Formats: sequence, structure tokens, C-alpha cells
Amino acid sequence: MTLTIQIIYYICYGLIGVFTFFVIPFTYFYYEESDDDTTPGQRTAAAMKYTSFFVVISIILLLMGLFMRQAEHKHPHMDLDWFKHLLTESNGEKAISFVLACLLLLGMLVFISYTAPGLSILPFSMIKGRRRLETEEVDVDDRLSECRDQQRAIKLKSSPESLSAKDLRRLENLEDEERILLRRRRGIEEEEHSIWQRILKVARPFEFVIGLVLMVLTLVIVASMFLTIIDKIANSVCGSRCGYIISHPDIFNPINYIFVKLSNFFPLDYIFMIALILYFFLATMAGVITIGVRFLWVQLYKIQKRATAPQGLMCCTILLTLSLLALNYTLTAIVAPGYSHFGSQVYCNSTMNRLRNCTGKPELIVPCDIYAPIDICTPTIISTLIDRIVVNTPFFGMFYYYSQWAFLTIFVLGFIAALFRSLRNNVDAETDDAINADEEQALLDEARRRQQFHYGSGQNPNPVLASTAPTSPPST
Repeated sequence: MTLTIQIIYYICYGLIGVFTFFVIPFTYFYYEESDDDTTPGQRTAAAMKYTSFFVVISIILLLMGLFMRQAEHKHPHMDLDWFKHLLTESNGEKAISFVLACLLLLGMLVFISYTAPGLSILPFSMIKGRRRLETEEVDVDDRLSECRDQQRAIKLKSSPESLSAKDLRRLENLEDEERILLRRRRGIEEEEHSIWQRILKVARPFEFVIGLVLMVLTLVIVASMFLTIIDKIANSVCGSRCGYIISHPDIFNPINYIFVKLSNFFPLDYIFMIALILYFFLATMAGVITIGVRFLWVQLYKIQKRATAPQGLMCCTILLTLSLLALNYTLTAIVAPGYSHFGSQVYCNSTMNRLRNCTGKPELIVPCDIYAPIDICTPTIISTLIDRIVVNTPFFGMFYYYSQWAFLTIFVLGFIAALFRSLRNNVDAETDDAINADEEQALLDEARRRQQFHYGSGQNPNPVLASTAPTSPPST
């Protein structure tokens, strides 16, 4: 049974590698080569050319994992059968484990950057809710009135033909702003009569309660992570040489305790595990939507409703996949280490005449740990895969461990930012935020054409006529 599950795990991780190094890059570059003059064959050839770079990287990583020597461990605890089992693996397992370790490393960066703030953004957004449509409408009307007053003030300075170039540019910008505000006002009016807004009003109390529950769950998760990383550095079996592995949680871990208790009522522990994974996934999505796809301080793509670039969606796919890989380590080694390694298994810690007999001695029946015989206590497959990586390559183990400290640091900063963050708008996705780069560029191009006409012909275009002339809205 364990062999079958292990094969399934390796197949799943292999598919993740295929998608990461081939399918998603190929799809990305295939779309990038879209042009009216290119044929599907030419686009495929160009996409394969760029994708080959990622394929070469994957092959190099596989070869490095295949020929990399295992770390030499000189520690008395390494004589345990549990450690000996971790250090025995085939060449194929070594190669796949090394590629998985590299992807986990990238996933930790995504986990720190998006999941950590997302754990605060998601519950706080549900607790705070959205701004009232009436408030948004009043705000837009005030800005629209101010914009029109500024336009009238510029036009009253002199006749339209004698306006300076500076005033013309200012007037054109105000006209563009007026069109944007009018579009947002139409969006608010449509939202006021939509069925979705009525549903949101009815569901608002439930949203608030769910947000409070998620906030409590977030705090419990963070507390469990903090207690475990303290436990690891204080009670690790062999320290940094094996990624701060602990035999069994010595410091109370709330999430681990809940899992162990729920395991006595099958399948409640499975349901709680699925809910926990989904919550981490949704928190990562909330972080990606709020922060956007970034490289350091440069924003590459913005995630918007019905206005996200296809390349941005492909990048989101990579980010979410890598974050779930990182979640493999965090859940197994940090959030619930005892349950993730041995579940609710127990064994008799007493031998008499080579037989284990705890009759009348219930205090000798203890939870399974790494000191237990492996023929009695069976570790989970996922814990074996993760521990094999951190034991055979201590560098990855140390990186994963200290990444949890970085995760908690970013969480605290994100918590403070989400606490003082203003309420969300109801129509941001379809108005201000939906004025995407293409539409803004169209407005700028239109203003630039008017400016070129002004300088090229030596005449001032009539701003009054320009503001009233019918124009076709740019496509979104």
C-alpha cells in the first residue's frame, strides 16, 4: 500500500514538473507569438525555441540530483532505523527529490510573498466588507463636480482659440478624467439595481461571521507555526544537519492537537485537512489578487475582473502551484508535524522477552515517533519525502526552516497593513481598476494626436467641441 501511494506521489510531482517546465512556458510563449502574419506552425516553433530553455534547466536539475552525493551525517541518532530508511533511495528517487526540492525553494518565496499577507487580507476583507454604494456615488459626484468646475475655470480664462499649451493639456486631462468618472457612475447605477448587490446585502451577516471564524483560524495557525519553529530549534534531534527535525512535538501545538483528536472520529480529520488546504489556497489567491504579479517592486501584471492579461493568468497558475508545493513542507513539518508524520498511531514502549506487552500498563502506550520501530509505526509517505529532502540536503532543510521565520514576519506586517486598509469599492473591478493599461494608453494616444495636430497645424483645436464631439470608446 505504501509503495502504491509513493508511486502516486512521484507521478503527481512529476506532472507538476512537466507543467512547470514545459506546458505553462510553452502556452505563455505561444500566446506571445500571436500575430496576424504568423501561422500556427511558426508560433509553435517559436514557442518551442523559448521553452527549450526551461527544458534544459529541468534536465540539468535532474542530472545534478542523480549524481549529487548525499550529505555525510556523523550523529548518534543517525543509527536509528527511521534515519536509515530516509537515507536509502534509488537514483530515480534522488533525481526527482532534487527537482522537487528546487521547486519547493521557489514555492517558499511565493509562500512568503503572497500566502503570508493573504492570511490577513482574506479574513479582514470579509469582516470589513465593502463601501456602501450610496457613499461611492456621493464621492464620484463630488469628484465629477470638482472636475467640471476646473474645466469651466480654464475655459473662462480666455477664448478657446487663445488658450496656452499648458492649459490645453490640463483641459484634456480633465476631460479624460470626466469620462472615467462618468463611466464609474454608470457602473454604480448598474450595481444599485443588480441582483448580486441584493444577495450581498442578505449574506453580509454570514460574511462577517465567516470572516471572524477565518481570523481565529489564522491566529491559531500562526501560533502553531511559531510554537513549532521554537520547538524545532530547542528540541531538534540533530540541529541544522538534518533540517531541525524533531522526534515528536514537545511544545503544545493547537493544530496538531486538533488533528490528533479528530483522527479518532473518522473522517473528521480528513475534512479538517481539506478545509485547511483550501484556506491556504484561497489566502494565496487573495494575496495574488491584491498584490498582483510582481518581480521585487516591479508590477508585471494586475489581476482584475474581466481585465487580466492572459500572460498574467499563466503566471498566477505558476504561483499557485508553487505555493501548494511549499504548503507540503509547512503542513508536514511546521503546522501539524506530529499528525503529518504518524497520525494517531501509538505503540507499546515496553519489551519483555522480545515481546511487547502493555497489559495493565496503559502509561507505556505512547504516540509513535522516530524512535519507534519502523515495523510497528509507519510514517506517512509525504513526511518521508519531505524528511528525505531535508536530511540528504541540509541546505534545503535550513532554507525551509528559516523561511518560516520570514513567513511569520511578513504575516505580522501584512496583518498591520490589512488592519488599517480602507474598505473595498463595489465597482473597482469594472471602473477605476478596470481602466486597464490598454484603455489608458488609448486615452493618452488620443490626447497625443490632438497635441500633434495643435503643433503641426499651428491652430488650437476647440476644446469645447472636442469635449462634446462623439467619440467611440476604446475597446477593453
